[in-house]
Amino acid sequence: MNNTAPADSFYKLIFFRFLIATIILVVNTAVFGLARESVYFIIAVTYLLTILYLLLLLARVRAIGVLYGQILLDLLLETALIHYTGGVDSVLSVLYPLSSITASILISPVFGVGIALLGSALFATTVIAEYFRILPLPAATAFLANEGDYVFSLLYFKVAIICAIGFLSAYIAEQVRKRDRLVVSLKEKLCREDRLSSIGKLVASTAHELRNPLASISGCVEVLKEKLELQEDEKKLFGLVLKETDRLNHIINGLLEYVKPRRLNLEKCDLGELIDDVVILLKNSRESRPGVEILRENREPELRVHCDSQQIKQVLFNIIRNALEAVGEQGEVVIRQGAGEDKNEAVIEVIDNGAGMKSEQLQTLFEPFSSSGKERGVGLGLAIASSIIKEHGGEISVSSRPGKGSSFRITMPVNPNNDRGEE
Repeated sequence: MNNTAPADSFYKLIFFRFLIATIILVVNTAVFGLARESVYFIIAVTYLLTILYLLLLLARVRAIGVLYGQILLDLLLETALIHYTGGVDSVLSVLYPLSSITASILISPVFGVGIALLGSALFATTVIAEYFRILPLPAATAFLANEGDYVFSLLYFKVAIICAIGFLSAYIAEQVRKRDRLVVSLKEKLCREDRLSSIGKLVASTAHELRNPLASISGCVEVLKEKLELQEDEKKLFGLVLKETDRLNHIINGLLEYVKPRRLNLEKCDLGELIDDVVILLKNSRESRPGVEILRENREPELRVHCDSQQIKQVLFNIIRNALEAVGEQGEVVIRQGAGEDKNEAVIEVIDNGAGMKSEQLQTLFEPFSSSGKERGVGLGLAIASSIIKEHGGEISVSSRPGKGSSFRITMPVNPNNDRGEE
Protein backbone atom coordinates (compact mmCIF):
# COMPACT_ATOMS: atom_id res chain seq x y z
CA MET A 1 0.00 0.00 0.00
CA ASN A 2 1.26 3.50 -0.92
CA ASN A 3 1.59 5.59 2.28
CA THR A 4 2.30 8.87 0.48
CA ALA A 5 -0.01 11.13 -1.50
CA PRO A 6 0.88 13.21 -4.57
CA ALA A 7 2.08 16.71 -3.78
CA ASP A 8 -0.60 18.28 -5.99
CA SER A 9 -3.30 16.80 -3.69
CA PHE A 10 -1.80 18.71 -0.74
CA TYR A 11 -1.43 21.92 -2.74
CA LYS A 12 -5.05 21.78 -3.93
CA LEU A 13 -6.39 21.20 -0.42
CA ILE A 14 -4.26 24.01 1.04
CA PHE A 15 -5.29 26.44 -1.71
CA PHE A 16 -9.02 25.78 -1.39
CA ARG A 17 -8.89 25.95 2.41
CA PHE A 18 -7.12 29.32 2.23
CA LEU A 19 -9.61 30.58 -0.38
CA ILE A 20 -12.72 29.54 1.57
CA ALA A 21 -11.34 30.91 4.86
CA THR A 22 -10.64 34.25 3.15
CA ILE A 23 -14.16 34.41 1.66
CA ILE A 24 -15.71 33.73 5.08
CA LEU A 25 -13.47 36.39 6.66
CA VAL A 26 -14.38 39.02 4.07
CA VAL A 27 -18.13 38.32 4.20
CA ASN A 28 -18.23 38.24 8.00
CA THR A 29 -16.34 41.54 8.21
CA ALA A 30 -18.59 43.18 5.63
CA VAL A 31 -21.85 42.03 7.26
CA PHE A 32 -21.07 41.96 10.98
CA GLY A 33 -18.07 44.27 11.32
CA LEU A 34 -15.97 43.39 14.35
CA ALA A 35 -18.73 41.30 15.95
CA ARG A 36 -18.52 37.51 16.17
CA GLU A 37 -15.00 37.43 17.63
CA SER A 38 -15.23 33.64 17.80
CA VAL A 39 -15.48 33.48 13.99
CA TYR A 40 -12.31 35.57 13.64
CA PHE A 41 -10.56 33.27 16.10
CA ILE A 42 -11.55 30.14 14.10
CA ILE A 43 -10.41 31.79 10.84
CA ALA A 44 -7.07 32.66 12.48
CA VAL A 45 -6.65 29.04 13.60
CA THR A 46 -7.45 27.94 10.04
CA TYR A 47 -4.76 30.25 8.64
CA LEU A 48 -2.19 29.01 11.17
CA LEU A 49 -2.97 25.37 10.36
CA THR A 50 -2.75 26.15 6.63
CA ILE A 51 0.70 27.66 7.13
CA LEU A 52 1.72 24.58 9.16
CA TYR A 53 0.47 22.25 6.41
CA LEU A 54 2.39 24.25 3.81
CA LEU A 55 5.60 24.05 5.84
CA LEU A 56 5.17 20.29 6.19
CA LEU A 57 4.66 20.04 2.44
CA LEU A 58 7.78 22.10 1.72
CA ALA A 59 9.65 19.76 4.10
CA ARG A 60 8.43 16.89 1.88
CA VAL A 61 6.18 15.42 4.56
CA ARG A 62 3.53 13.90 2.30
CA ALA A 63 2.23 10.97 4.32
CA ILE A 64 -1.32 10.03 3.40
CA GLY A 65 -2.17 10.27 7.10
CA VAL A 66 -1.48 14.02 7.00
CA LEU A 67 -4.05 14.39 4.21
CA TYR A 68 -6.60 12.42 6.23
CA GLY A 69 -5.83 14.54 9.29
CA GLN A 70 -6.31 17.81 7.42
CA ILE A 71 -9.79 16.88 6.23
CA LEU A 72 -10.83 15.61 9.67
CA LEU A 73 -9.58 18.79 11.34
CA ASP A 74 -11.47 20.79 8.72
CA LEU A 75 -14.67 19.04 9.83
CA LEU A 76 -14.09 20.18 13.41
CA LEU A 77 -13.37 23.77 12.32
CA GLU A 78 -16.48 23.76 10.12
CA THR A 79 -18.58 22.51 13.04
CA ALA A 80 -17.25 25.32 15.25
CA LEU A 81 -17.98 27.93 12.55
CA ILE A 82 -21.54 26.62 12.12
CA HIS A 83 -22.09 26.79 15.88
CA TYR A 84 -20.98 30.42 16.06
CA THR A 85 -22.81 31.53 12.91
CA GLY A 86 -26.36 30.42 13.60
CA GLY A 87 -26.43 26.69 14.27
CA VAL A 88 -29.15 25.03 12.23
CA ASP A 89 -29.71 28.31 10.31
CA SER A 90 -26.03 28.75 9.41
CA VAL A 91 -25.31 28.96 5.69
CA LEU A 92 -21.88 27.52 6.41
CA SER A 93 -23.37 24.03 6.68
CA VAL A 94 -22.51 23.94 2.94
CA LEU A 95 -18.89 23.35 4.01
CA TYR A 96 -19.64 19.73 4.93
CA PRO A 97 -20.50 18.73 1.34
CA LEU A 98 -17.40 20.58 0.12
CA SER A 99 -15.27 18.45 2.47
CA SER A 100 -16.88 15.21 1.28
CA ILE A 101 -16.35 16.21 -2.36
CA THR A 102 -12.71 17.04 -1.61
CA ALA A 103 -12.20 13.70 0.17
CA SER A 104 -13.77 11.76 -2.73
CA ILE A 105 -11.56 13.47 -5.31
CA LEU A 106 -8.25 13.65 -3.45
CA ILE A 107 -8.34 10.42 -1.43
CA SER A 108 -11.09 7.91 -2.27
CA PRO A 109 -14.86 7.70 -2.81
CA VAL A 110 -15.22 5.54 0.32
CA PHE A 111 -13.50 8.16 2.45
CA GLY A 112 -15.72 10.81 0.85
CA VAL A 113 -18.84 8.94 1.99
CA GLY A 114 -17.31 8.57 5.46
CA ILE A 115 -16.69 12.32 5.65
CA ALA A 116 -20.28 13.03 4.59
CA LEU A 117 -21.64 10.72 7.30
CA LEU A 118 -19.27 12.09 9.94
CA GLY A 119 -20.12 15.67 8.97
CA SER A 120 -23.84 14.88 9.23
CA ALA A 121 -23.29 13.36 12.67
CA LEU A 122 -21.32 16.40 13.89
CA PHE A 123 -23.92 18.81 12.51
CA ALA A 124 -26.82 16.91 14.07
CA THR A 125 -25.01 16.59 17.41
CA THR A 126 -24.25 20.33 17.46
CA VAL A 127 -27.83 21.35 16.63
CA ILE A 128 -29.36 18.97 19.19
CA ALA A 129 -26.90 20.09 21.87
CA GLU A 130 -27.80 23.72 21.14
CA TYR A 131 -31.52 23.05 21.19
CA PHE A 132 -31.41 21.33 24.58
CA ARG A 133 -28.93 23.93 25.91
CA ILE A 134 -26.23 21.34 26.45
CA LEU A 135 -23.96 23.52 24.34
CA PRO A 136 -23.82 27.23 25.29
CA LEU A 137 -25.46 29.43 22.66
CA PRO A 138 -23.54 32.37 21.19
CA ALA A 139 -25.00 35.72 22.20
CA ALA A 140 -25.71 36.74 18.61
CA THR A 141 -27.71 33.65 17.61
CA ALA A 142 -31.44 33.73 16.90
CA PHE A 143 -31.72 30.06 17.79
CA LEU A 144 -33.88 30.74 20.87
CA ALA A 145 -36.68 32.06 18.71
CA ASN A 146 -36.89 28.84 16.71
CA GLU A 147 -39.43 26.18 17.66
CA GLY A 148 -38.71 22.45 17.72
CA ASP A 149 -40.64 21.61 14.55
CA TYR A 150 -38.71 24.20 12.59
CA VAL A 151 -35.32 23.19 14.03
CA PHE A 152 -35.66 19.46 13.47
CA SER A 153 -37.32 19.77 10.06
CA LEU A 154 -34.46 21.95 8.87
CA LEU A 155 -31.95 19.60 10.52
CA TYR A 156 -33.40 16.55 8.75
CA PHE A 157 -33.39 18.41 5.44
CA LYS A 158 -29.77 19.57 5.72
CA VAL A 159 -28.53 16.16 6.92
CA ALA A 160 -30.24 14.54 3.94
CA ILE A 161 -28.63 17.06 1.58
CA ILE A 162 -25.16 16.54 3.12
CA CYS A 163 -25.45 12.75 2.82
CA ALA A 164 -26.92 12.88 -0.70
CA ILE A 165 -24.13 15.14 -1.95
CA GLY A 166 -21.56 12.91 -0.24
CA PHE A 167 -22.86 9.74 -1.92
CA LEU A 168 -23.27 11.50 -5.27
CA SER A 169 -19.75 12.94 -5.18
CA ALA A 170 -18.36 9.52 -4.27
CA TYR A 171 -20.21 7.92 -7.19
CA ILE A 172 -19.01 10.58 -9.65
CA ALA A 173 -15.43 10.33 -8.35
CA GLU A 174 -15.51 6.54 -8.78
CA GLN A 175 -16.80 6.86 -12.35
CA VAL A 176 -14.09 9.41 -13.15
CA ARG A 177 -11.46 7.07 -11.69
CA LYS A 178 -12.78 4.19 -13.82
CA ARG A 179 -12.72 6.39 -16.90
CA ASP A 180 -9.18 7.52 -16.15
CA ARG A 181 -8.06 3.92 -15.64
CA LEU A 182 -9.71 2.96 -18.94
CA VAL A 183 -8.03 5.85 -20.76
CA VAL A 184 -4.64 4.92 -19.30
CA SER A 185 -5.21 1.27 -20.21
CA LEU A 186 -6.15 2.20 -23.78
CA LYS A 187 -3.12 4.46 -24.10
CA GLU A 188 -0.84 1.69 -22.84
CA LYS A 189 -2.48 -0.77 -25.23
CA LEU A 190 -2.04 1.59 -28.19
CA CYS A 191 1.61 2.21 -27.27
CA ARG A 192 2.20 -1.53 -26.84
CA GLU A 193 0.56 -2.32 -30.17
CA ASP A 194 2.58 0.41 -31.86
CA ARG A 195 5.79 -1.03 -30.42
CA LEU A 196 4.76 -4.55 -31.39
CA SER A 197 3.99 -3.36 -34.92
CA SER A 198 7.44 -1.79 -35.21
CA ILE A 199 9.08 -4.90 -33.76
CA GLY A 200 7.06 -7.06 -36.14
CA LYS A 201 8.31 -5.13 -39.15
CA LEU A 202 11.87 -5.37 -37.88
CA VAL A 203 11.52 -9.10 -37.21
CA ALA A 204 10.05 -9.72 -40.67
CA SER A 205 12.81 -7.84 -42.48
CA THR A 206 15.53 -9.45 -40.33
CA ALA A 207 14.08 -12.92 -40.84
CA HIS A 208 14.03 -12.44 -44.61
CA GLU A 209 17.66 -11.31 -44.52
CA LEU A 210 18.68 -14.35 -42.44
CA ARG A 211 17.00 -16.93 -44.64
CA ASN A 212 19.37 -16.66 -47.61
CA PRO A 213 22.69 -16.91 -45.72
CA LEU A 214 21.21 -19.68 -43.57
CA ALA A 215 20.25 -21.63 -46.69
CA SER A 216 23.75 -21.09 -48.08
CA ILE A 217 25.37 -22.35 -44.88
CA SER A 218 23.13 -25.41 -44.82
CA GLY A 219 23.85 -26.17 -48.48
CA CYS A 220 27.62 -25.80 -48.06
CA VAL A 221 27.64 -28.07 -45.02
CA GLU A 222 25.64 -30.70 -46.94
CA VAL A 223 28.14 -30.61 -49.80
CA LEU A 224 31.13 -30.81 -47.49
CA LYS A 225 29.58 -33.67 -45.56
CA GLU A 226 29.14 -35.66 -48.78
CA LYS A 227 32.53 -34.89 -50.33
CA LEU A 228 34.91 -35.01 -47.38
CA GLU A 229 36.13 -38.19 -45.79
CA LEU A 230 35.08 -37.67 -42.20
CA GLN A 231 35.65 -39.52 -39.00
CA GLU A 232 32.63 -40.64 -37.00
CA ASP A 233 32.92 -37.73 -34.52
CA GLU A 234 33.25 -35.26 -37.39
CA LYS A 235 30.12 -36.67 -39.04
CA LYS A 236 28.24 -36.11 -35.79
CA LEU A 237 29.42 -32.49 -35.71
CA PHE A 238 28.30 -31.93 -39.30
CA GLY A 239 24.97 -33.55 -38.48
CA LEU A 240 24.58 -31.26 -35.46
CA VAL A 241 25.25 -28.19 -37.62
CA LEU A 242 22.60 -29.30 -40.11
CA LYS A 243 20.14 -30.02 -37.32
CA GLU A 244 20.62 -26.59 -35.73
CA THR A 245 20.42 -24.74 -39.06
CA ASP A 246 17.16 -26.58 -39.72
CA ARG A 247 15.93 -25.49 -36.29
CA LEU A 248 16.89 -21.87 -37.02
CA ASN A 249 15.04 -22.06 -40.32
CA HIS A 250 12.00 -23.40 -38.47
CA ILE A 251 12.14 -20.46 -36.03
CA ILE A 252 12.42 -17.96 -38.90
CA ASN A 253 9.45 -19.50 -40.70
CA GLY A 254 7.43 -19.34 -37.48
CA LEU A 255 8.30 -15.67 -36.94
CA LEU A 256 7.31 -14.82 -40.50
CA GLU A 257 4.04 -16.68 -40.03
CA TYR A 258 3.37 -14.79 -36.78
CA VAL A 259 4.08 -11.26 -38.03
CA LYS A 260 2.82 -11.45 -41.60
CA PRO A 261 -0.48 -9.65 -42.37
CA ARG A 262 -3.34 -12.07 -42.97
CA ARG A 263 -6.16 -11.69 -45.46
CA LEU A 264 -8.94 -14.05 -44.52
CA ASN A 265 -10.48 -16.22 -47.21
CA LEU A 266 -13.87 -16.41 -45.54
CA GLU A 267 -16.42 -19.07 -46.45
CA LYS A 268 -19.20 -21.04 -44.80
CA CYS A 269 -17.65 -24.15 -43.21
CA ASP A 270 -18.99 -27.08 -41.22
CA LEU A 271 -17.11 -26.81 -37.93
CA GLY A 272 -17.49 -30.54 -37.22
CA GLU A 273 -15.86 -31.44 -40.52
CA LEU A 274 -12.93 -29.10 -39.84
CA ILE A 275 -12.34 -30.78 -36.47
CA ASP A 276 -12.69 -34.26 -37.98
CA ASP A 277 -10.11 -33.46 -40.66
CA VAL A 278 -7.60 -32.30 -38.03
CA VAL A 279 -8.28 -35.33 -35.80
CA ILE A 280 -7.72 -37.75 -38.70
CA LEU A 281 -4.50 -35.95 -39.60
CA LEU A 282 -3.19 -36.12 -36.02
CA LYS A 283 -4.22 -39.76 -35.54
CA ASN A 284 -2.00 -40.65 -38.48
CA SER A 285 0.93 -38.46 -37.40
CA ARG A 286 3.89 -39.09 -35.11
CA GLU A 287 2.07 -37.28 -32.27
CA SER A 288 -0.37 -40.21 -32.07
CA ARG A 289 0.50 -42.93 -29.54
CA PRO A 290 -1.27 -46.22 -28.68
CA GLY A 291 -1.98 -45.18 -25.08
CA VAL A 292 -3.52 -41.82 -26.01
CA GLU A 293 -7.17 -41.55 -27.06
CA ILE A 294 -8.88 -38.64 -28.85
CA LEU A 295 -12.57 -38.42 -27.93
CA ARG A 296 -15.24 -36.34 -29.70
CA GLU A 297 -18.14 -35.17 -27.50
CA ASN A 298 -21.21 -32.97 -28.02
CA ARG A 299 -20.76 -32.98 -31.77
CA GLU A 300 -23.52 -30.56 -32.77
CA PRO A 301 -24.59 -31.26 -36.37
CA GLU A 302 -24.65 -28.58 -39.04
CA LEU A 303 -22.80 -26.00 -36.94
CA ARG A 304 -21.55 -23.78 -39.72
CA VAL A 305 -19.26 -20.79 -39.25
CA HIS A 306 -18.01 -18.10 -41.60
CA CYS A 307 -14.23 -18.52 -41.41
CA ASP A 308 -10.98 -19.23 -43.21
CA SER A 309 -10.99 -23.02 -43.04
CA GLN A 310 -7.25 -23.49 -43.57
CA GLN A 311 -6.31 -21.08 -40.82
CA ILE A 312 -8.83 -22.54 -38.37
CA LYS A 313 -7.42 -26.01 -39.14
CA GLN A 314 -3.97 -24.65 -38.28
CA VAL A 315 -5.28 -23.34 -34.95
CA LEU A 316 -6.94 -26.66 -34.08
CA PHE A 317 -3.88 -28.63 -35.17
CA ASN A 318 -1.60 -26.61 -32.87
CA ILE A 319 -3.90 -26.83 -29.84
CA ILE A 320 -4.78 -30.52 -30.17
CA ARG A 321 -1.16 -31.43 -30.87
CA ASN A 322 -0.10 -29.60 -27.70
CA ALA A 323 -2.76 -31.53 -25.77
CA LEU A 324 -1.44 -34.83 -27.13
CA GLU A 325 2.09 -33.90 -26.08
CA ALA A 326 0.83 -32.87 -22.62
CA VAL A 327 -0.75 -36.25 -21.82
CA GLY A 328 2.47 -38.15 -22.54
CA GLU A 329 2.24 -41.88 -23.21
CA GLN A 330 -1.09 -42.50 -21.49
CA GLY A 331 -4.20 -40.32 -21.36
CA GLU A 332 -7.02 -38.80 -23.34
CA VAL A 333 -7.88 -35.63 -25.19
CA VAL A 334 -11.56 -34.61 -25.32
CA ILE A 335 -12.84 -32.28 -28.05
CA ARG A 336 -16.23 -30.60 -27.66
CA GLN A 337 -18.05 -28.27 -29.98
CA GLY A 338 -21.30 -26.39 -29.79
CA ALA A 339 -23.05 -23.06 -30.06
CA GLY A 340 -22.77 -20.32 -27.46
CA GLU A 341 -25.64 -19.25 -25.24
CA ASP A 342 -26.79 -16.57 -27.69
CA LYS A 343 -26.38 -18.91 -30.71
CA ASN A 344 -24.27 -16.25 -32.44
CA GLU A 345 -20.94 -17.83 -31.61
CA ALA A 346 -19.31 -21.22 -31.98
CA VAL A 347 -17.45 -22.79 -29.05
CA ILE A 348 -14.68 -25.40 -29.26
CA GLU A 349 -13.12 -26.97 -26.16
CA VAL A 350 -9.98 -29.10 -26.11
CA ILE A 351 -9.51 -30.81 -22.73
CA ASP A 352 -6.65 -33.07 -21.70
CA ASN A 353 -5.74 -34.90 -18.51
CA GLY A 354 -2.03 -34.23 -18.86
CA ALA A 355 0.53 -32.56 -16.65
CA GLY A 356 -1.18 -29.15 -16.58
CA MET A 357 0.53 -25.79 -16.23
CA LYS A 358 1.46 -23.34 -13.49
CA SER A 359 -0.11 -19.90 -13.24
CA GLU A 360 3.16 -18.27 -14.35
CA GLN A 361 3.07 -20.27 -17.57
CA LEU A 362 -0.57 -19.36 -18.23
CA GLN A 363 0.19 -15.64 -18.06
CA THR A 364 2.54 -15.78 -21.07
CA LEU A 365 1.12 -18.82 -22.86
CA PHE A 366 -0.02 -16.99 -25.99
CA GLU A 367 3.08 -14.83 -26.28
CA PRO A 368 5.85 -15.66 -28.80
CA PHE A 369 8.48 -18.15 -27.58
CA SER A 370 6.31 -19.36 -24.71
CA SER A 371 6.40 -23.16 -24.98
CA SER A 372 4.34 -24.06 -21.85
CA GLY A 373 7.24 -26.02 -20.43
CA LYS A 374 7.69 -28.31 -23.45
CA GLU A 375 11.14 -29.42 -24.38
CA ARG A 376 10.31 -29.46 -28.08
CA GLY A 377 9.12 -26.53 -30.16
CA VAL A 378 10.00 -22.86 -30.21
CA GLY A 379 6.81 -21.53 -28.64
CA LEU A 380 5.18 -19.87 -31.65
CA GLY A 381 2.28 -22.26 -32.30
CA LEU A 382 -0.10 -20.88 -29.68
CA ALA A 383 0.92 -17.29 -30.41
CA ILE A 384 0.02 -17.82 -34.08
CA ALA A 385 -3.22 -19.59 -33.09
CA SER A 386 -4.24 -16.68 -30.85
CA SER A 387 -3.45 -14.19 -33.61
CA ILE A 388 -5.59 -16.11 -36.13
CA ILE A 389 -8.58 -16.38 -33.78
CA LYS A 390 -8.38 -12.64 -33.00
CA GLU A 391 -8.39 -11.96 -36.76
CA HIS A 392 -11.69 -13.88 -36.87
CA GLY A 393 -13.10 -11.74 -34.03
CA GLY A 394 -12.87 -14.55 -31.47
CA GLU A 395 -10.90 -15.41 -28.34
CA ILE A 396 -8.82 -18.25 -26.90
CA SER A 397 -8.77 -18.84 -23.17
CA VAL A 398 -7.18 -21.57 -21.08
CA SER A 399 -7.59 -22.96 -17.58
CA SER A 400 -5.10 -25.39 -16.08
CA ARG A 401 -3.70 -26.76 -12.84
CA PRO A 402 -0.50 -28.74 -12.33
CA GLY A 403 -1.30 -32.46 -12.39
CA LYS A 404 -4.95 -31.85 -13.36
CA GLY A 405 -4.65 -31.19 -17.08
CA SER A 406 -5.62 -28.21 -19.22
CA SER A 407 -8.73 -26.94 -20.97
CA PHE A 408 -8.54 -24.66 -24.03
CA ARG A 409 -11.69 -22.80 -25.05
CA ILE A 410 -12.08 -21.17 -28.47
CA THR A 411 -15.02 -18.86 -29.19
CA MET A 412 -15.72 -17.47 -32.65
CA PRO A 413 -18.64 -15.46 -34.00
CA VAL A 414 -20.72 -17.50 -36.45
CA ASN A 415 -20.81 -14.53 -38.83
CA PRO A 416 -17.78 -12.31 -38.03
CA ASN A 417 -18.11 -8.68 -39.00
CA ASN A 418 -14.80 -8.60 -40.80
CA ASP A 419 -14.13 -5.92 -43.35
CA ARG A 420 -11.37 -7.90 -45.01
CA GLY A 421 -13.88 -9.79 -47.07
CA GLU A 422 -13.32 -12.85 -49.16
CA GLU A 423 -10.54 -13.17 -51.61
